[in-house]
Amino acid sequence: MRRPPPDESRNARRPVPTLRIFSRNRIARLTGADHFVLALDHMMSRHGQHGLIGQTHVRLESVPDIARLGEAARRLAEAYPLLDAEVRRNPFTLRVAWHRGRGADRSLPVNLWFENGARVPGGRRATEIPSESDWVDHVLNEPSGFRDGLRNLRLDLLLLGGGGSLLALTWKHLLFDGKGAELLLDALVNPAPPSSPPAAPARRSEGLRELIRLATPIVKRFFELAANRYSSLAGPRPLPGRLRFRMLTFDTEATARIQARSDAAAGPLFRFGFYLACALRAHRQAFLARGSDPAHFLVSLPVQVRKKGLGNTPFQNCVTILFFSLDRESLASLESAARAVQAQFEEMTRAGLDRSFTAVLELMSFLPSPVYLRFLRWQFRSEITSFFHSFTGEFSAKLADVFGARVTNAFHIPSVSAPPGSGLFFGLFNGRLNATFSWREGSVGDDEAGLVLARLQADLLGEEVLPPRECVPT
Repeated sequence: MRRPPPDESRNARRPVPTLRIFSRNRIARLTGADHFVLALDHMMSRHGQHGLIGQTHVRLESVPDIARLGEAARRLAEAYPLLDAEVRRNPFTLRVAWHRGRGADRSLPVNLWFENGARVPGGRRATEIPSESDWVDHVLNEPSGFRDGLRNLRLDLLLLGGGGSLLALTWKHLLFDGKGAELLLDALVNPAPPSSPPAAPARRSEGLRELIRLATPIVKRFFELAANRYSSLAGPRPLPGRLRFRMLTFDTEATARIQARSDAAAGPLFRFGFYLACALRAHRQAFLARGSDPAHFLVSLPVQVRKKGLGNTPFQNCVTILFFSLDRESLASLESAARAVQAQFEEMTRAGLDRSFTAVLELMSFLPSPVYLRFLRWQFRSEITSFFHSFTGEFSAKLADVFGARVTNAFHIPSVSAPPGSGLFFGLFNGRLNATFSWREGSVGDDEAGLVLARLQADLLGEEVLPPRECVPT
């Protein structure tokens, strides 16, 4: 008897094997520092901190052409499927990768807001917000911030009551680092064909034995660092708390003065060491106000590797991480702190610790993300680092105007996890220095934030502040 033809509709409903789903939908795998960021993101999400996100602010002299901005946002969303991708772990290979999103809406809406007194052009619909600080607090601290549109990026335009506007990109740190966000902003404002592929480099070619050899120096460094005790302002236990920030912006004259002090303290090629030294002494001021003086500070510093062959792709965390440890005596003066940072950087570079940390992350990429932090917290008695810090250098030189509106300033507002609960971040735009202090409520008080910024400004400009209170060494 002849067999009946197959039921095509029944076959169409048959689920596709899991392996095919992963292979067909994968866009890019996580590499290097992505795994470190993923671990932080998981910890923050589990403890009421809404994950690790960043925000990039572009202050504009006027209101840009909103229609052109909306069209550019539409093209950007179409050009880069990673903006709507999600992270999944392959159950067979245990690799973590970005996979194409399955949502029907991959649009990137321009959310329009206005302060009291601002004029909304063309009768467009916009949401009123009391102030710019209220808007930032709302977007950075609400878990529904990425509910509409793309999973990993949102775009807002705030019309300011005093004139001008603020364009803000809010992004998942797992997909971008600070420089990557600047490159994406360039792609929004000056559209060009997307890079191919818009992802991280190909898989590391080293075998297991070679990776272990490469990883050995940084593991040895961790054990050396673990001989000291470190503290953060948040303490060792993860804490919920709203993200807060304050910033200092210096004019071109003050910035030139700061850079001259940096050149004198650490040389013109080592400015990030000067800013790290300032950040260390500023955080120490908060500890002094609490009546303690930690014997050692531990700081993780991201170092860009994009220039070493990753091209101009905006995506993924194209950094490695170096760990600095400074003692109380080194922080006695800004000059001694800068010299200590420079000496440690040269020592770690000679030892290849930048590549060694990347090899550690590659080895650990098959393990669940919390293992990274468990390893670090076990090493350092439940602390991750004393605080977060980065210096992103000059903001994109391509960014002069945004669809008819001149750019007056541009900077990043990174979020921070608790622990450590705080971070100081530096960047330059058009000859002006921006310094952002981010912290979690419950980790740092408003008065302590004021002390941190006062000490920072004093060191940057070479001025004096009130003497510290009595303190007890810890």
